[in-house]
Amino acid sequence: MWTDEDRALLLALLAEQKETCSTCGHPMSICRDPKTAGTWSIVETICQPGRIIAAHVENAAKAGNPMRGVLVGSRRG
Repeated sequence: MWTDEDRALLLALLAEQKETCSTCGHPMSICRDPKTAGTWSIVETICQPGRIIAAHVENAAKAGNPMRGVLVGSRRG
């Protein structure tokens, strides 16, 4: 059963998602504002499991195995 707090949290999440730019992830009120033009910089981060997965898929393709239809994931350990 949903409580009033559950409903309020869901409505807040939906409102936030509606205001979030699907391209950059920033609030649309900021990223679409012409006043912010030229004030953005690129930030690169490394997802270690993603890096290993990309290398695995690239190595398989180089070896002649394009891994079509294969879902690749990761786990620690």
